[in-house]
Amino acid sequence: MDRISKVFRAGHKALIIYLTAGYPSIGLDEELAITAIDAGADILELGFPFSDPIADGPLIQDASHKALDNGMTLAGVIDLAARIRAKRDVPIILMGYANPVHHMGYDTFSEKLALAGGDGAIIPDLPMETAAPLRVEMRKNGLALIPMAAPNTPPERLNSIIKSGDGFLYLVSMAGLTGDALDGTASWKGVASNAKEIGSLPVCVGFGIRTGEDAAEAAKSADGVIVGSAITQVINEAGSPAEAKASVRELVEELAEGVKQASK
Repeated sequence: MDRISKVFRAGHKALIIYLTAGYPSIGLDEELAITAIDAGADILELGFPFSDPIADGPLIQDASHKALDNGMTLAGVIDLAARIRAKRDVPIILMGYANPVHHMGYDTFSEKLALAGGDGAIIPDLPMETAAPLRVEMRKNGLALIPMAAPNTPPERLNSIIKSGDGFLYLVSMAGLTGDALDGTASWKGVASNAKEIGSLPVCVGFGIRTGEDAAEAAKSADGVIVGSAITQVINEAGSPAEAKASVRELVEELAEGVKQASK
């Protein structure tokens, strides 16, 4: 967890980039991850594919299915994290659904992720009430089980989520799916403000951030922004691996500049 806490040093707002492991192909996913980090990503999220990604919109759903077709597994994502760790020192967080983690075993998952140099995980369909067994194993291995909240999370529940979580709070910007448009007037800003008053976890907002302008606007009210669908879209639209890397680099640089502007 030390790498995560170092990112949120005084006055610094983080850019968190999500990539689906195994998409668009095994091997190119690693190159795209390195490209994103070098272009300004402060934290890397590696999505491990699942057949029923219920929190994701069409773009990431499709990427997840293609990654499965390419043979990507949870064990393969952990191996990918290890290869990236050997090259770069930014925090690496796995994001995906509870079924594959439960199947691997909470203890095995946590131990393997720690040995790979990972820093934590986000499991959207594992609510606070049932997360304790995994959280215990993660903490044993120095890893963060990162909590999630939404604009309609009641204050009492938000308090419990923050106090039980590690790393940072993943605040969903809307009652929707990844890829939906960001609403700058949405109630997530009030939740972000409340979260900062409740505890010391940095608050990072995701869902709907597509441009540098979006990132700058979101970062005004949060400690970091999370971008996944927009990155997935430029990869999907690329005609070649070289074009995919160039497009990812360009978008991440734009997003990083937006976050930087909000940090001033």
